[in-house]
Amino acid sequence: MDEPKFEASVGMSRKWDAREAGREVAETAIKNLSEPPSFFLLFSTIHYEKYGGFQEFLNGVWDVLPKGTPLVGGTVSGFLNNYGCYARGAAALAVSYFDMEVTAGVGHNTKRNPKKAVDTISKEISKKSKYDNNVLIEILPTAVIPNLPGIGQKNIIYSKKMGNSFIKLLPVMTKLNFGFDRADEIIEHLSKRFEDRVIVGGCTMDDNKMLRNYQFYNYEIKNNSLLVLNISIPKKIYTETILGLKTLDVSFTVDNISKDKHVIKKIDGNGARSSLFKKLDLKIEEKADVYQLYKNAFYYPLGFKKGTLWHAGMIGLIYGENLIFANKIENRTLTLLCLSIENIMKNLSESIDNLNEKNILCILGFACETFIETLGNNIFEIQKLFEKLGVPYLVPFMAGESIYTPKLGPHHLYESLNILAIGDERIEV
Repeated sequence: MDEPKFEASVGMSRKWDAREAGREVAETAIKNLSEPPSFFLLFSTIHYEKYGGFQEFLNGVWDVLPKGTPLVGGTVSGFLNNYGCYARGAAALAVSYFDMEVTAGVGHNTKRNPKKAVDTISKEISKKSKYDNNVLIEILPTAVIPNLPGIGQKNIIYSKKMGNSFIKLLPVMTKLNFGFDRADEIIEHLSKRFEDRVIVGGCTMDDNKMLRNYQFYNYEIKNNSLLVLNISIPKKIYTETILGLKTLDVSFTVDNISKDKHVIKKIDGNGARSSLFKKLDLKIEEKADVYQLYKNAFYYPLGFKKGTLWHAGMIGLIYGENLIFANKIENRTLTLLCLSIENIMKNLSESIDNLNEKNILCILGFACETFIETLGNNIFEIQKLFEKLGVPYLVPFMAGESIYTPKLGPHHLYESLNILAIGDERIEV
């Protein structure tokens, strides 16, 4: 009996109109497949919100995509694929393989109750799959700046009195699905429920303003939802984690931190914001565009080591003297990190060379959005590295990247690129 044929194809659209873009990204993704897709991963930039809307975008996809195809995805800041690197448009990865089991699940209110969202997923995704070789692809929303009474969506408030008052509102904002994304908690919960498999994914976002983002689940547009696609396949699965961080000779001692480990109140004996700005000679105006804070926080994050990997702590809000981080800060001593183009290129080149020896069929990666901004023309050098493999690949740029393997453990990272590759070698079952 002949081996079932594995096929993968990447779709692309740069059209402005939402419905037309949806049709084109689906058409280009499935036209090279000889059989209907087993699943469809779909990503787009936020601009379709103003050019027809995301429901029309999805309607366009389903004008072409065979009904019932499992579909997950969401909004991202850009993507890298076989067509090039873009900060506007839509991209998709379609995979067809008869000998594969695919199931999808959705959990809601991820910021309010991440454990409950994972509990819901666990009821939809069986712990016992067709094969022992399983991958969970995880898509979830990033942090959203809280909409404060009389203030609006603002990420810097210098007034200590106002800042301390709004800190007390954070639990309420969490219940309204604003604030930090809790993605680090979600990957921990998922890894405990599905400890035998690989988990890889990332957080949907807008154009780095952190004002809104959306997830795509089959025929629906979702907010604050955890999407999971479980792939059970008798093929080799490979992962690579690429970090572009390097440590600098600057450290900080956290003297006062909130119980949930998200809010640092004092650093080196003084107010956290004043200590940080003085030590780093930062000057960010309170009335600055929301992106100005993230530009500094993303490129020079405070970090700590967890297991073998450096975790960048991302400052999402500054309220008074309080620094509010998107992820939990799990160490009282923080080291200043910076994003290194040299390290990114070196580590990625080594990973691509490693995969080049594995007879890869297709690649899905999840990269930090800072790559597309920081690398400049070097982004095309990354494209050349992926092209060495000669296979379909899709790398969306996201606002946080998650990875779990039984050997590595659970990690929600920033400034990283996590690669999932399916190899040609069949595993006997």
